[in-house]
Amino acid sequence: MNFWKYTTGLAALIFCGTSVVFTVGLWISIPSAEGQPLVWGLTAGGIVAGLTATALELCKFSFAPLGLWLRSKGRPIGNVLLTLWPFLVLISIAATVGFLESHTAEQKQLNTRNSLEYQTMQQQLSSLEQQINNLNGIIATDAANNYRKRAIKTAEQLENLEQRRSEAIAQLKAIQGSGSDSAQAAFSGLALLTHTDPQKLQYSAFLALAVITDLVGLVALLAFNSALTVVSDDADKPETSTEDQQSDPNDCEISTESATACDNGLNEMQKSLAERIAAGEFGPKPVLRNINREVKGGNNVVQPVFEYLEKQGVLERAGRGFALITN
Repeated sequence: MNFWKYTTGLAALIFCGTSVVFTVGLWISIPSAEGQPLVWGLTAGGIVAGLTATALELCKFSFAPLGLWLRSKGRPIGNVLLTLWPFLVLISIAATVGFLESHTAEQKQLNTRNSLEYQTMQQQLSSLEQQINNLNGIIATDAANNYRKRAIKTAEQLENLEQRRSEAIAQLKAIQGSGSDSAQAAFSGLALLTHTDPQKLQYSAFLALAVITDLVGLVALLAFNSALTVVSDDADKPETSTEDQQSDPNDCEISTESATACDNGLNEMQKSLAERIAAGEFGPKPVLRNINREVKGGNNVVQPVFEYLEKQGVLERAGRGFALITN
């Protein structure tokens, strides 16, 4: 069982780390790139955005378990944390989708610019630009020297070069729009099979991946935390020896099954706990579950105390809980 527990903990760590990287990666790209880079090529705005994204991610991971724990302790702030938690999850999911979309677009542009076809067209465009500049210089010189006819003839050549330049620019744009990476190629293949728009299919896949990354990571984190709590509770339980199990059932000092078995039925620790509850140390409405966590032995020790106090007229049932009887 420990193997699966720590495996789940490792998976939670990986998912949570992935979510943090995606969110921080998107946030640091939002601020303007203007300004002097300070650390790792980041500006002051990028650093602030990264720290903010990290803080939001940490709150997203901690608000759910912390909110549940605080609510179990009767603290209203726990409900506030549980209310904010879904909004943080939605922000994280949106950030993950945005990061995947922007990274895919950047990769597509990089693949396009590195292609032989794009580089060839770029060289042709540069050559045309240089020829156009040279002809403009010649036309200006001829016009200044009153070589009007030659200037007009050169202008005709210039018009032809400008048309070729426009065609080259259009081809470059077409190459940029047709470029794709391995992920887009896979989505295009699925789109053909399912007769759907490749762009919509890609966005849906990124959204599903973001939801899985965030929600599965959070569930794994909660499961690991619950497993640690179970281990802690098991360690706090007192060991019951064979002699205790075979002791005289009429011995009320060690009886933990029911305080109604005799007049008292409580051991010294239970008597002390009964006095504390009757004195109002745990409030006018003592919660059995909360006291179980504070007392060594848990429910086996606390439940008989509540039954005894109820029999003695100190406690009464109040809905699903108990309340002290005040005269």
